[in-house]
Amino acid sequence: MKLGTKEYYLDAFKHVLMTNLIISESQSLSSTQSYYEEQIGQTTTINEEEKSLYSRNLQKAFDEIKHEVIGSPED
Repeated sequence: MKLGTKEYYLDAFKHVLMTNLIISESQSLSSTQSYYEEQIGQTTTINEEEKSLYSRNLQKAFDEIKHEVIGSPED
């Protein structure tokens, strides 16, 4: 998986969920999203357009994983 893709971030969120099953201090999906958003903002190796794309992919992955875990009101 390539860094910055929706699949990359989905994998990261799923990793957090699986790790939360075996560790005593769990990490929230929101804090994971914030961490990656901060990393995107701080990186100097990509331009602003790529940062925007990475952020959109992160948001899409976050929305998708929330829907998978929690569902949606119409479910």
